Amino acid sequence: MKRRKFLLISIFALFLSLISLWYFKFKSATTKALSYPTDLSEICDRETLIQIGNTYMKLTNENDKRYLKELLAKDAGMMVNDLKNSLKSKVAEDFNTGNTILLDGWLLSITEARQCAFLCISEAN
Repeated sequence: MKRRKFLLISIFALFLSLISLWYFKFKSATTKALSYPTDLSEICDRETLIQIGNTYMKLTNENDKRYLKELLAKDAGMMVNDLKNSLKSKVAEDFNTGNTILLDGWLLSITEARQCAFLCISEAN
């Protein structure tokens, strides 16, 4: 009887560990996708992105992490690739519709500026 109990507890602990690992991996991948504007991060370093995000937050008062995450992830799927594709589409749509902002000499889509703000907040925590 003791062996059976040990095996059940071991399997349960392994199951919980795997779920935890998956959750943290998914969460970090999602945070990275939300924090880094794809095209802008190729030409700007992390400090510049944070500075842009800080400037955006001061100008717009959009400085709540949950609110920014909601805006960025709106209408995106649960998978990281879906989120990345959705963000790319939003950036293109922002430029096509003129939904842009000039920050620190950069003409950015609102989505890119929000991603920089999300990065700034994430780094502060």
